Amino acid sequence: MMDAARFYEAQALKYLDARDRSRVGVEIVEGWARSLPFGSTVVEIACGGGYPITQVLVDAGLAVWAIDTSPTLLRQFRLRFPAIPTRCASAVDSDYFGRTFEAVISIGLVSFLREDEQLAFLHRVSEILEPQGHFLFTAPVETGTWQDVTTGLECWSLGRIAYTRALERAGLRVIRTHIDEGANNYYEAIKIGGTAL
Repeated sequence: MMDAARFYEAQALKYLDARDRSRVGVEIVEGWARSLPFGSTVVEIACGGGYPITQVLVDAGLAVWAIDTSPTLLRQFRLRFPAIPTRCASAVDSDYFGRTFEAVISIGLVSFLREDEQLAFLHRVSEILEPQGHFLFTAPVETGTWQDVTTGLECWSLGRIAYTRALERAGLRVIRTHIDEGANNYYEAIKIGGTAL
């Protein structure tokens, strides 16, 4: 079975067109981005072509970095946002520019990672997030596996309780959840420790 990274590279332009036309989740990301201090450093993981999420972050006055596994999507991203530093790398293996960030956002990625990769990813996010840093990501509240309607790929969900516990083990605390108009669930977390932004 083709994994998510190979799928999105093989179907990059088709995916790009569909995502460019979708505004699903924009309102939640706008609210989250506006809650961060102006100029906060944020890394977007699985940025795709940049629309609409990256544009929301830029419009909120945040300093953005971005990573994705698809060279084709990143080429499009760089044409649209030439000033934003990018890396073509996986969420677990990226060096994340050798730095830490005040915020991390990852929309539409976690469920495409295997369970062990999801746990490794959450730990990696904690490593690159500064104390009191903010993290927003999408993942279901239910537990189980399913076939993604859009891609046909197998997806995994650890469920709300397991995500909450995994985040706590990584030094993060869930502060609220959201559901968008497409019935996607968002976890908003903060890294415990340090002083508030």
